Amino acid sequence: MADEKPDIARWVDEGARAIGLPIAPEYRANVIVNVERSLMIAKPLLDVELDDELTPAPVFKP
Repeated sequence: MADEKPDIARWVDEGARAIGLPIAPEYRANVIVNVERSLMIAKPLLDVELDDELTPAPVFKP
């Protein structure tokens, strides 16, 4: 199931409805395309497996 393509149109519709953002019908297809592109850009980063034992670096304070 993890390899199934997500229903981006549904994500866009439900997300817009959840935050009260109207999307004009003439822009909806382009919004869907942009969400798909954003997912493709983020995929390599999200695919990186992180070790649960990693310790974050200390915060630099000048």
